[in-house]
Amino acid sequence: GLNKIHSNNLIHQDLHVGNILHTQYACITDMGLCKPAKYNTLKNTKKSVYGVLPYIAPKILRGQNYTKAADIYSFGIIIYEVISGLPPYYDLCHDINLAIKICQGLRPRFNIKVPQLIIRLIKRCLDANPLNWPTALELDDILCK
Repeated sequence: GLNKIHSNNLIHQDLHVGNILHTQYACITDMGLCKPAKYNTLKNTKKSVYGVLPYIAPKILRGQNYTKAADIYSFGIIIYEVISGLPPYYDLCHDINLAIKICQGLRPRFNIKVPQLIIRLIKRCLDANPLNWPTALELDDILCK
């Protein structure tokens, strides 16, 4: 799903577990905030923060433009939630203090034993440096193995 969105040069901008439908396959829904990847580079584009706080990439919280990489961060948080069975930062208030902590490097931690392959994948998606995040195509390749 995400690879299809990105391969069409689009950014979802509001990726969270509530926008994933699971039947036989997982389907990404709520394309209302979806924009062309080049949209944020246009002049006169207001920098607004969209989405559900725990799923918003730190770079977006810092006022940078949405990119495909921001969707990858959100995807990493979704993987965490699906594997752990817990909403991200379930034990913290979802407020400005959480946003600051996320920007300072706070990431969800597993309270269960998880295979290292999954942990490494999530850590890559949530890395402090967006340049280290995998692409949607890389995620497809890894998850289809």
